[in-house]
Amino acid sequence: AIEQLMTEVAWAELDYFIIDLPPGTGDAQLSISQLLELSGAIIVATPQDVALADAVKGVSMFQKVHVPIIGVIENMSYFICPHCHQRTEIFSHGGAKGICRQLGVPFLGEIPLDPEIRIGSDQGTPVVIEKPDSPQTKAFMEVAEQIMQKTKH
Repeated sequence: AIEQLMTEVAWAELDYFIIDLPPGTGDAQLSISQLLELSGAIIVATPQDVALADAVKGVSMFQKVHVPIIGVIENMSYFICPHCHQRTEIFSHGGAKGICRQLGVPFLGEIPLDPEIRIGSDQGTPVVIEKPDSPQTKAFMEVAEQIMQKTKH
């Protein structure tokens, strides 16, 4: 399916082409890295130990096939209570930053666990469009800025 997408679609000139892959180091990741000349990989992980172990494997796999690591994003990093505005790290905290230090790769930022993000995804309107001044949008924009800085040519 990936090969068909790349060879049978008439792509215009693109600034970025982002492919969202399943977690881990499976066939999709290997196929993509063999089929395409990738500018880099962004690894997304949640703060749980099992997810972080998968992220470490993902970084290692892409490095072995000579794909530069743009960085790591920690998804579902924290939750802000809508009533008291208290920040809570539900799934632990700082794990992605730790593996970045350990592996010598950039940390791109944290995305919160937030119902507004899910609602926007379910309704087809991203939170950055629906609520451009929200803390959730700020988190996405900070990560996007990090990615743009690291991928300038």
